[in-house]
Amino acid sequence: MKAEIISIGDELLIGQVINTNATYLGTRLGEIGIGVDRVTTVGDAKGAILRAFKRAWAEEDVVIVTGGLGPTHDDISKAVVAQFFGKQMKLHAPTLTAIRKRFSKAGYAKMPESNIGQAMIPTGFQVLRNHVGTAPGLLYSEKGKTFVILPGVPHEMQWIMQDSVLKYLRNRYKGKGLEVIRHRTLLTTGIGESSLAELIGDVKDILEPGATLAYLPKSPIVRLRISVRGKSERAVALTMLGVEIRIRCKIAKFIYGVDDETLQSAIVDTLRETQSTISTAESCTGGLLAAHITSVPGASDVFKGAVVSYDNEVKIRELSVSKNILKKHGAVSEEVARLMAEGVRKKLGTTFGLSITGIAGPTGGTRAKPVGTVWIGLAQSGHKPIAKRFRFIGDRSAVRERSTINALDMLRRRIHDL
Repeated sequence: MKAEIISIGDELLIGQVINTNATYLGTRLGEIGIGVDRVTTVGDAKGAILRAFKRAWAEEDVVIVTGGLGPTHDDISKAVVAQFFGKQMKLHAPTLTAIRKRFSKAGYAKMPESNIGQAMIPTGFQVLRNHVGTAPGLLYSEKGKTFVILPGVPHEMQWIMQDSVLKYLRNRYKGKGLEVIRHRTLLTTGIGESSLAELIGDVKDILEPGATLAYLPKSPIVRLRISVRGKSERAVALTMLGVEIRIRCKIAKFIYGVDDETLQSAIVDTLRETQSTISTAESCTGGLLAAHITSVPGASDVFKGAVVSYDNEVKIRELSVSKNILKKHGAVSEEVARLMAEGVRKKLGTTFGLSITGIAGPTGGTRAKPVGTVWIGLAQSGHKPIAKRFRFIGDRSAVRERSTINALDMLRRRIHDL
C-alpha cells in the first residue's frame, strides 16, 4: 500500500509556515503499514491543485490532502476536489448545526455567514467530524482507493486522523498488502557523518532484507535511522534488533540515545542513577549549557547551579581563577577552562563541574585564537581537572550550540568511562 500526502497553501511554499503536517501524517501512516511515496506541496492555485490530484489519484492507493478548508476566499481545496471527482456541492445540515453550536459556545451571538461554506460537502463524500474546529474532514473511496482531505490547522488535522481516518484505513485495507513498517533512530554525537560511515563500513554487512539505513546529520548530532518492512511484528522486531546490534558493535561509544531522547535527558538520567551531581561555569555560551540541562524534567535532582562568568572579574571572584593565569594565558585557554570547572565544582559542592570558555564571534578572534576557538573543562571529585580544545565552524549561534552539545558529550564520556 502506497500513499501520497498533498499539502496545500501559499504559506508553505514561501516558507512562512513549516509543514509539520506532512511529518505527522508520514509517521502515522507508516505505523499502520502504509508507506508514503511522495509529499507534494502546492499553492492556492486551482490548476496546480488539480494537477497534483490527477497524478496522485492515478499512482497511489491512498491520497491525503491538508489545507484549504477554511471560510475565506483563498480556501478553494474543497471546490477543486468536487470538480476533480465531478461531484455537486450540497449543504450538510448536521455539519452546519455543529459549526453554529461551536460559535455559540465560544460566545458569538451570530455565526459569520462565510462559515456556511464549510458545511457544503461534495455528494458521495463521507463527513469526518471535527470536535476541535469548524471544518470537517472529507473521505471518498472508489475502486479500492481512498481520498481524504483534512484541515490544515495541525491540531484539527491530527484530531480527525486519530478519531476516524486511521481506523478507517486499518479496516479498509486489512489483509490487502499492509506491511509492518517500523523505524528506530540511533542518536550519535562527537563524530561526523563521513567518519561514522567509515566505522560502520559496507551496509551490506549490516542490513538484512527489508531493512534500510539512513544518515541524518544536523551538526553536532548525526542520527542513524533504521527502517524495516516486513509481514509481521515479530519478523520486523528481530530484523531491527539484529541491525541495531551490528551497528552498536562498531560505534557504541558515540551513541547516546534513541529516537526522541536528548543528550541532556540521557545525562540527567545517568547522573540520577549514579547519585552524582553537576554544576556549570560558562563564558561564551552565557548559560546555554545550564538551560539545556534544566530543560529536562527532574533536573533539580542532579543540577545544583551555574555561574555565568562572562566577565573576567566574575571568573576571579566567583570561580577562583587567578589573575596571573588570566593575564598569562587569556580567558580562552586550557588553564582557565580547568580552573573554571574546578572552581564551580568546589563552590557548589558537586560531583562534576563543567565549563565552557571561547570566542563565539563574529568578532574577537585572533590569528592564534580564531573565532570558533572553544575550551571545555571538566572537573570531577577526586580527579585532576581536564580541558579540551575545539574549533567550531559557523555563526555565533552555531558555535554556542556546538559548544554546549560537545560539553555534554564530554561529560557523558567521563560518566561512562569512554
